[in-house]
Amino acid sequence: MDAKVQLYIPRSFNSFQGFSVKDIKEHFSTEHMEVILESHDDRIRLCTCCVHKLGIMKDRYWVRARHLRVFNWSVTINFWREKRHCSHCKKTRSEWIDFICPTSPHMTLELAWWINRMSEISAVLQVSKLDSIDKMSCYAVDKYILTRLLQGYQIPDVTQISVDEVYARGPIQRKKGESRDDLFLTVIVDQRTHKVIWVSKSRRKEALDSFFEMIGKEACQRIKVVTCDQHRGYAERVRQYCANASLVWDKFHLVQAFNEALNEERKKEWDKYGEQSLKEDDLLAGKYKYIYLTKSANRSKTDRRHIEEDMKKNERIAKMELIKEHFHKMFHCQDKLEAQIMLSECYEWAWQAKAFHLLKWIMSVRERNEFWNYFEHRLTSGVSEGINRAIKTLKWMAYGYKDMNYFALKIMQRSGYLNHKYALQWMYQKETNA
Repeated sequence: MDAKVQLYIPRSFNSFQGFSVKDIKEHFSTEHMEVILESHDDRIRLCTCCVHKLGIMKDRYWVRARHLRVFNWSVTINFWREKRHCSHCKKTRSEWIDFICPTSPHMTLELAWWINRMSEISAVLQVSKLDSIDKMSCYAVDKYILTRLLQGYQIPDVTQISVDEVYARGPIQRKKGESRDDLFLTVIVDQRTHKVIWVSKSRRKEALDSFFEMIGKEACQRIKVVTCDQHRGYAERVRQYCANASLVWDKFHLVQAFNEALNEERKKEWDKYGEQSLKEDDLLAGKYKYIYLTKSANRSKTDRRHIEEDMKKNERIAKMELIKEHFHKMFHCQDKLEAQIMLSECYEWAWQAKAFHLLKWIMSVRERNEFWNYFEHRLTSGVSEGINRAIKTLKWMAYGYKDMNYFALKIMQRSGYLNHKYALQWMYQKETNA
């Protein structure tokens, strides 16, 4: 008696719930594989809209869905999809298919997850070219998977965070009723792990409300340090929600503001003598201002020689140089008291040099605790500035984003926890605990 020949079914084709593999057709000339499925008679048909049980069948149509490649062969899944009457919707609806991506009915969910996984290391446009898939379908699929991951996302416990804004849209994309603050995204980073934990729209003070309300009062009380620039809106919300947190002004933003005041003194000196009485290679000229603002240790030999000549000719320039170097050395002080003494010396020297722009800036910061908290915690927003660079690269790779929700998800995917390394583990732990 001859044994009946059975069709070999690869394991990857045994995961279609409610269906079984009826046949596999291989096309060697095109390196394409067709998997024919047949439906189980006893499976329950659910509505795609309301997920209620469907009634009698009205019609059916043939579906060809793209699937993961096998041995570098393209694969399509073929099956009949039924249309039945839904008593809840009062309409004829297509049945829900578990393994089909909801945003792209001609793509399996496994392929959607693969597209999302590949988009973690490459641009979505390049992923679409790699597998010859429509780019808009890839964008829709990637956003759908990221949204699913966000549903199981858990903001980790943090004690030290950095808050900074990143430019997300151009003025042309500003909608009616929006201000310039709405063109930014607020990015919140964990200082300990250097990971993005949340992204909010705009840089208004309300941008932090969603984050602090999401983590709850107890988590807000555990936050000890918040680093940011001198944005008033951020400071107000930190004081409101995080009573135990010390607000630290970022050192690099402070140096930038100091350099702006110093540059105003350069302009003032340039206007005092006039362009006609100065040489073209004079340090006070605008094209040489970078030498004027750079620390002495970072100057080249030519730049040092240049500034030494100008210091001999202009006593006020020499005083400005002394104040600048003294201010930079202040950040290397061992404690707050030593730093206060050095800043007081900078103030006295600025008064003697009649550098009113520097005097005004020093007076604006020397009485603020946010300035002196740096010497207690020694934290800056440098990690946020580095992530901002990665965000700009992400935007360049995609040639910009129109959907700000999707852009925020991509930031959390590339620079945070919204990817397969972390999010899938949290989803698995959540399902296990449930």
